[in-house]
Amino acid sequence: MYKVLSNVSKYTVYNGLRHTSTAIHTPYITSLNLNKQPLPRQPVPDLKQTAERYLRSVKPLLTDQEYENTEKIVGEFVRDGGAGPRLHTKLLEKYQNTDNWMKDWWLRAAYLGYRAPAIINSSPGTVGPSVTFRRPDDIYVFAARLIAGVCDYNEIVKSGKMKQEMVRNDPLDMQPYGMVLGTHRQPDEGVDKLLHTCVVDENGVLSEAKLVAAIKDIADRSCVPGKPVGILSGNDRDTWAKDHSLLSELGNNRRIIRDIETSLFVLCLDKNMPEGAFREKNNASVRAVQAMTGFDSSVNAGNRWHDKTIQYIVSADGYVGMEYEHSPCEGGPVAVLHDYVLKYISARENSARRESPKDFPRAELLKFETNDATDRAIKKATDAVDNLSRNIDMECFTFDKFGADAIKAIKLSPDSFIQIAMQVTFYNLHEKPPAHYESAALRRFINARTECIRSTCIESVEFARMMLHDANSKSKAQKKETMIRAINAHKELAGQELTIPFSLRRVPYKSASFMCYGPVVPDGYGCCYNPRPKDILFACSSFKSCGRTSTRDFARVLQQTLCDMRAIGSEST
Repeated sequence: MYKVLSNVSKYTVYNGLRHTSTAIHTPYITSLNLNKQPLPRQPVPDLKQTAERYLRSVKPLLTDQEYENTEKIVGEFVRDGGAGPRLHTKLLEKYQNTDNWMKDWWLRAAYLGYRAPAIINSSPGTVGPSVTFRRPDDIYVFAARLIAGVCDYNEIVKSGKMKQEMVRNDPLDMQPYGMVLGTHRQPDEGVDKLLHTCVVDENGVLSEAKLVAAIKDIADRSCVPGKPVGILSGNDRDTWAKDHSLLSELGNNRRIIRDIETSLFVLCLDKNMPEGAFREKNNASVRAVQAMTGFDSSVNAGNRWHDKTIQYIVSADGYVGMEYEHSPCEGGPVAVLHDYVLKYISARENSARRESPKDFPRAELLKFETNDATDRAIKKATDAVDNLSRNIDMECFTFDKFGADAIKAIKLSPDSFIQIAMQVTFYNLHEKPPAHYESAALRRFINARTECIRSTCIESVEFARMMLHDANSKSKAQKKETMIRAINAHKELAGQELTIPFSLRRVPYKSASFMCYGPVVPDGYGCCYNPRPKDILFACSSFKSCGRTSTRDFARVLQQTLCDMRAIGSEST
């Protein structure tokens, strides 16, 4: 009933697969209908309100002269007879003729048309809680249960039995859940394609004992290193598109690539990380890089196929996590899958083990044919991936001084509290306001993706300046009033953007897991967080090539800022 890739550059396991496959440039590529209640279409925002919000968002970032010029340009744009009203009319026409006026543009601009490497720049990683493998075969048992857990989850989705999620009385779009498994981003020059394969149950999953035996057999047959063909998928998208065409023309490679494209997901059995990798970084920070790139070509960077939406990663030194290709969906459904699989495995921890059977299906060796041209392409891709891996600087940690419960206890929004803390941290380090971008889900609308919250505002900058320059001269009441004004301003901004109040920079795993990604600009920071009742998991990033940013300083100041803000909020006035 499934097709699973394990050690993806080499093997695939089969058992009674039946599937249908679609390949188009839009996100509506599955015939599944997971919405039991109808959803409204994403509205076109009012032009003048959008202009006002834009001006409000840029005002803290501009000089008086720059703002005056911007205000003049915006005024000309929105005036009657200007370009704004004409374009707005065209948007309204598209709204009338499509189920979502934004979806095609968004998918193309944000993902399929984005030409930089997907790794670091677009595809997030997930780091799960550490696992202890006490016996050599424990990893194979864990991997077998992981496969079974993913397949079990897939059947729940494909059967349409998932309960529609709600926020208060508003149903949420469930279609993204149908896009997590069986989806693949195929490289193409200029704009990639999105492929979806609906994998359904015919014969049932192999027994756990047979899966364990098959996975162990794969590991035993993988002792000799092969050419890391999968690393080609980590290069920039146009180069990978050319290399993909080149690879497809050789031998039986086209069928092998098709096997990968139509698989449910990818399972990567990684080598243990070298001890030297942890010399300067804690375990979580090292695992974040392992999740996003494989760390480097000498370790696991060749053991990936980055186009697959879901790549689960397991290594014998206790790491479990995933990398996900971002184009089909946002992080929420991926987090639900991840938590489900970990819970599925945990429920079977004390199960009795059975003797390994002799009659298990041996995995088919997927042996790519290469030539001098593909070997040169692999070398170039290896250099590109290694450079990206060396450049990304991660600081991941558990902030254990308090969590969401303590923030709620002082009657403040945990999400807005953390977002303002990030802005204060940036201002403390760089003495200027950040151009702060925060994503928010639009799942209350059909086929919608995300909206951009421009979180920097006059109120947040006022608080940041006070914390850096005037904290000692202000009274407790003044500090608390300024902080609450900033937090409430953020909360209001988030609520204005046609959204439910859910930030995608906040990925609320129920397990002790966190998501990680790189900055969206060369001189910026990335920061993803999982706020739990008693603690907050953070994954902060910047690029080493930028001399003005420091992830370590950002993480250090952020922790102090969170403590300072809680102290201010707890003060009686």
